[in-house]
Amino acid sequence: MRTNLYQKIDRDIAAQLKSLGIGEKRTQRFHFPCITISREFGCEGTPLARKLVQKLSTEEYPWVLFHKELITEMSEQEDIQRDLVESLSEENRGQLHQYIEHLLAHKPSNVELFKKIAETLRILGERGRSVILGSGAAIINAGLPNILCVRLQAPMDFRVERIVKLLDIPPSEARDKVRTYDSRREEFVYEFTRKDVSSPHHYHLVIDNSKFDAGQITELIYHALVLRKMLPELTG
Repeated sequence: MRTNLYQKIDRDIAAQLKSLGIGEKRTQRFHFPCITISREFGCEGTPLARKLVQKLSTEEYPWVLFHKELITEMSEQEDIQRDLVESLSEENRGQLHQYIEHLLAHKPSNVELFKKIAETLRILGERGRSVILGSGAAIINAGLPNILCVRLQAPMDFRVERIVKLLDIPPSEARDKVRTYDSRREEFVYEFTRKDVSSPHHYHLVIDNSKFDAGQITELIYHALVLRKMLPELTG
């Protein structure tokens, strides 16, 4: 039985939560943004997320990357979930639970796990200084003023070519993987939220990855944050 969050859970999760100040008294005065990245399979989601974390992190305020597997693992650990919820004020906790109940009113299968995933995504979104990759984070965090939601898309041929190079597989197999994983992602988010993850209405930016690479998209997102006055140096 775990007695201490930072002794017993996976080291990566503990380090990331510590970077965000989960379990500690919140001292940051600025409400930092959170960036969500949704992508079609074969787009540069992970390279983009890593570049954003690197560009936005400072010595005082490091940013953290959360991907689907990490979010799911965190949501299944009771100690972590408790620390996340307790990092909110009592008023925000009440609002969080009401929001999640409304979101999952359709009672999807595995509703208890979905509820914990939704709570995890929403809390990370509210706290900011994180890049969340996948998991329907844009939909879960809709309405939060500090959220910037990005969707990466690209033509099928671009994505197939990228998967061929990454996995060293034939183009026909890569095409099948792209179709299969696109379908799985859309089905997961729809079962979770009853919304279409591919709809552009969920996003502030929809970017064609075949026209801009991960480095260029990082700059586009950074300038979007600047224009929306979402970074601390713009607050005066």
